[in-house]
Amino acid sequence: MGGWLRRYGCERICLAFDVRLDAQDVPRLKTRGWQQQTTLSLWDALAHFVDAALKHVLCTDVDRDGMLAGPNLALYTQALRRFPHIHWQASGGIASGSDLCALATLGVAAAISGKALLEERISREELRLFLPNA
Repeated sequence: MGGWLRRYGCERICLAFDVRLDAQDVPRLKTRGWQQQTTLSLWDALAHFVDAALKHVLCTDVDRDGMLAGPNLALYTQALRRFPHIHWQASGGIASGSDLCALATLGVAAAISGKALLEERISREELRLFLPNA
C-alpha cells in the first residue's frame, strides 16, 4: 500500500478501517463485512504507513454505525492525538448537526452521516455550516 501512496499520491488515496472496541477500548480491525474480528489494532495498522505519507483515513465504529446514537468522540480524539497529521473521516452514529459540530470542533476533517441524512435528521441550515451549497 505504501507503494500506491507514493505512486498515486497521498491526496488521492484514503484508507478505510472498520473497527470495534475491545474490552479495553482498543479499536480492533474488523474484516469480511464486519464478520471477522482481528487482533490488529487500528493504531498498529496505521503504524505500517508512518513512512508512506498517509494523509486520509476513514474510520467506522461498527457498533455505532446506523444506530444514530452519536459518534465515538473518544475514539476520534485518541486518533487525532496519536496521528495528528492524518485527515480523519468519522463514520458511525452521527445523528444530528450537533454531532457534526462536535466532530469539527475535535478537528475531524470529514464525516459520513448516511442514515441521519436519509431520515432527514439534519436540517439544511445545519448542513450549510459544512456544505455551503446544500
